[in-house]
Amino acid sequence: MTYSNSRKTFPAASAVIALTAGLGAPAFAQTTDAQRIAELEARVAALEESGNEPLSFGLGPNTTLEFYGYFKTDFIYDFDYNLGNTTFGLVSLGVLNDDDERIVSRDGGFTGTVNQTRLGFRTTTQTALGELGTQVELDFYGADGAFSDGEAEPRLRHATATLGGFRVGKYWTTFMPLSSYPSTLDFQGVVGIPFARQEQLRYTHEFGNGFVGEVAIEDHNTGSEDPVFVAAMAYDTDPLLLRLSGITGSIDDETGDDENFYGVNVSTSAQLWQGATFDAAYTYGEGIASYLVFLGDDVDANGDLIEVESAYAGLTQEVGEKWTFRGIYGVRENKSGAVGDTERLRSVHLNAEYQLLENATLGVEYFNGEREEFGGDTYDTDRIQTSFQINF
Repeated sequence: MTYSNSRKTFPAASAVIALTAGLGAPAFAQTTDAQRIAELEARVAALEESGNEPLSFGLGPNTTLEFYGYFKTDFIYDFDYNLGNTTFGLVSLGVLNDDDERIVSRDGGFTGTVNQTRLGFRTTTQTALGELGTQVELDFYGADGAFSDGEAEPRLRHATATLGGFRVGKYWTTFMPLSSYPSTLDFQGVVGIPFARQEQLRYTHEFGNGFVGEVAIEDHNTGSEDPVFVAAMAYDTDPLLLRLSGITGSIDDETGDDENFYGVNVSTSAQLWQGATFDAAYTYGEGIASYLVFLGDDVDANGDLIEVESAYAGLTQEVGEKWTFRGIYGVRENKSGAVGDTERLRSVHLNAEYQLLENATLGVEYFNGEREEFGGDTYDTDRIQTSFQINF
């Protein structure tokens, strides 16, 4: 939907107004019926086409403002542990607090949330140096305990400016394989995925023939006082995406010394057959647990970097014009830890989405998660989630 200096009306009404005005104009009287019909058809087509555009405003001769986002409500039933608004509680299954009570209760239950609802805007300005863009985006996971049972409060997700190949501000970490990220109804996502939004200065360069390179200086995800360096190279074509990224920097080992951490990620997204997409990634490193979904400690009790390995694979199949089905498996393993610490996490997501309207979808998802401790104890849980989403 596009707004300019005049208010937009419904396409059908606009066509009637245009027809009425046109028939009364002297100039129209001198044209043929075929010319009048052709002009009116062109006006109606233009109005109908503009109805599918994002909501945008002209702020001047060189700047446009676009609003976007979606409303999303989820209804969830936990069969085992009561995870809450998201599956983030998976990492705390079986863990006791200082009062010897389980951090995540084992009574299951029903909950609903609108916290994933998202609002954002973008601006585009034509300048002598090229196109200057900005983006600000919010969701409602800002409250304490927002990922378990917290109320809806605004939270900043992105705030960036772009010019040419440069991006500055808060955005997805360059280490993250965003283009191969599988979709879940659950906000938390799949075990094994690099995930963070960081303040950064990034430069992206397209070499041609599908090759794209990126380099960035970023803030550390846990507040290290030293910068983080990230680089990535991708081969991006229509049927196949291959991407390799690396991250390095230093963090405090809590004994007063700095430890150099590193991580590598290789990811892919491929079109297998009609309507089918395969996404997968593998991540390995030392001291990078805080850059993975479900977070974790980067160093152990001895001040040594924790070695971590993770992977995920997902298959998406579109059926007709309305249905989309997905199956996604993720796993993550810490190579060292004390008895009772998390050694291994696993997740399975099976979901289906139905496009109810052009901008509205209904979805249902089954989740199974498992946490294994150093020492041998294992905990698992199941949940069903349904979602309704309206994009705008």
